[in-house]
Amino acid sequence: MDDSNDDPRKMIDLPTVHKAYLVEKTWGETGVRCCACAQACEIAEGETGLCGTKINIERELYTMNYGDVIVAESRPVEIKPFFHFHPGKTLMTIAAPGCNLSCPWCQNSELSRARPRPLVARQVPMNEVIEAAEAAGDIGVCVSLTEPMTLFEYSLGLFREAGAHKMVTTFVSNGYLTPEAVHMLARAGLSAINVDVKGSERVYRELCGGRAGDEPVWETVKNAAEMGVHVEVTHLVVTGLSDTEESFRAICEKHLEFAGPDIPLHITAYRPAGGYDAPPTPVEFLERAHAVARDMGLRFPYVGNIPGHPLANTVCPECGELCLERLDDGLARDLTSEYRCPGCGYRLPIVT
Repeated sequence: MDDSNDDPRKMIDLPTVHKAYLVEKTWGETGVRCCACAQACEIAEGETGLCGTKINIERELYTMNYGDVIVAESRPVEIKPFFHFHPGKTLMTIAAPGCNLSCPWCQNSELSRARPRPLVARQVPMNEVIEAAEAAGDIGVCVSLTEPMTLFEYSLGLFREAGAHKMVTTFVSNGYLTPEAVHMLARAGLSAINVDVKGSERVYRELCGGRAGDEPVWETVKNAAEMGVHVEVTHLVVTGLSDTEESFRAICEKHLEFAGPDIPLHITAYRPAGGYDAPPTPVEFLERAHAVARDMGLRFPYVGNIPGHPLANTVCPECGELCLERLDDGLARDLTSEYRCPGCGYRLPIVT
């Protein structure tokens, strides 16, 4: 924890320190377990969990990120990526420091590896976020860039505030959540979530620090969809790690099992980041993976992080007609009539 204090009790009244939700008492007289994340950290007195954002103070668990918004900017929904959720619109995107995984190739490592700063941070009022979104012409808010669960408690209140202003609310998450956390987010009004699937159980346990393997991520996909939340899935293809047809087929099998054929799968290019220096994902592999996904029955696979690539466009799964054209992480042309295919009239599963 940055800005550490020799007496954690003095932190309780700081602006971004707030009682955490979803907590259990555990061993002895001092232990607590955080139950918001699938890491299920058991935290001793004065210590923090793996994410570095939750601290045990006198057997009460506190978040140190409540309202500590380190980024706030309007961004297109396509960048998230959301391709089937209000195409062409924008969202006020916010983030807090920290993450509950430790992926070596993190594309936003300068933010996700930052630590909470409770002694200096300002709690950004929720109405400020809403007002900024309204001023920018955004349709809602998105917690993204770092793992949004670092803003879990704040997000619940923000989503209710956004709902009162008839705004949508979204998460771009690694999905390493508990079912209880997903349920609370849905009840608070979560409209959409993009879940970033890292790879196999081995990838989670050995490279990303995910104690429970890949199962919690796919359960988040399934649970969110069953609760009526719009879901899209992203898979970053890391060179030398997940750029084999065998590993990609395993992702597609899980996608079909837990998400189904109509939930989009974004097959995303990796670029060196976070100190991980393998070369960028070959475009040729992404194109082969796209073909594999279609052959296996996924109706809406997309190639991502390659601006202008034609496989980022939405084509009709029935007749192959071009429906939505994207360019440079944004919507270029909508060729449909109320998201019906201009060729055969098929109604695309797009939320508007």
